Amino acid sequence: MRSPIVPLALLLLAACGDGATTAPEPAPAATLTPAIEAALGSALLDEWHAESIYRRVLADHGDVLPFRNIVQAEQRHATAIQSLLTSRALAIPANPWTLDNVPRFVSVSAACAAAADAEIANIALYDQFMALALPDDVRTVFTANRRASLDQHLPAFERCR
Repeated sequence: MRSPIVPLALLLLAACGDGATTAPEPAPAATLTPAIEAALGSALLDEWHAESIYRRVLADHGDVLPFRNIVQAEQRHATAIQSLLTSRALAIPANPWTLDNVPRFVSVSAACAAAADAEIANIALYDQFMALALPDDVRTVFTANRRASLDQHLPAFERCR
């Protein structure tokens, strides 16, 4: 059963203001420079690329660690970047990566060596982006993605070489 207090509160608010009974629009997210928009697009493509490669390893070699866990992390990284784009009403680019257009590896060990190199490149990419004058939310996502690559993904792939 609905409480009669809520409609009464809305009526009181309406009587005090301009008649609006809806919450105010949230402040728009900071606009981005073309360089930051490009960085977001590049980061998203890089996360999707890693995810597709790691999925290819899983398809070829079974449900192996650390790929099983890290593929999920790559999805979270991409989702965080997509949220930054969506919050600014920016288009999310198409994901060009599939299991059919990423490298295949003859062994899990070879895949781990390549993945370690890819994580090093990912860290360098984020280092490059961090030199930009990033809005706080973008810096937070880039910092978290970089930290995961440096502190979790890279060591996991180095252990499985």
